[in-house]
Amino acid sequence: MKNSKTPVTWLVFAISMLVFLTARIRGTESIMFLVVSADKMPQSWYTLITYGFVHVEFYHILLNMGLLIMIGRWVERILGTQRYLILILLSILAGGLALVLRGSGGIGFSAAGFAILYYYYLAFPWAKELPLKLPNFLLPLALTIISVLAIVLEWLPSVGHYPHLAGAVIGVILLPVFRKSHRDLAD
Repeated sequence: MKNSKTPVTWLVFAISMLVFLTARIRGTESIMFLVVSADKMPQSWYTLITYGFVHVEFYHILLNMGLLIMIGRWVERILGTQRYLILILLSILAGGLALVLRGSGGIGFSAAGFAILYYYYLAFPWAKELPLKLPNFLLPLALTIISVLAIVLEWLPSVGHYPHLAGAVIGVILLPVFRKSHRDLAD
């Protein structure tokens, strides 16, 4: 798959890597103005978007950027650049609003990652691309159950379960809106 067919995916990857490398080289304090912070409520308006490009731990950026590249490229090809950008920005915004409404802080592309993942796997619910040839719809279903249980049982409190679910909701809402304009992946 050529990079020219997925410019938003590669732009998000480049921005996220630049912010990550800046944090690694100059220290996390150098990028704190980009995060949604529970200590600094209300936020600067732009942090509702910029937090989505901030990662400070290697595993975090590896997981989010891996999802972006493995699934995001396909979603961008299906939707086209403009609709894909709308999906990403709305899901990051929804995740940021979930953080602010809960009075908590957060970073990372996970809200958009959930939107991309839910969008793709629910766009092709009966395809069997999961291990054991399970139908695609089972992954979003399992992630929803796990996220809700994590909230109720207070598992992994440092994980942004609310932003994940907010991003997922955006993916689910936009699927019927954008479905009519899906592109053929053979293009």
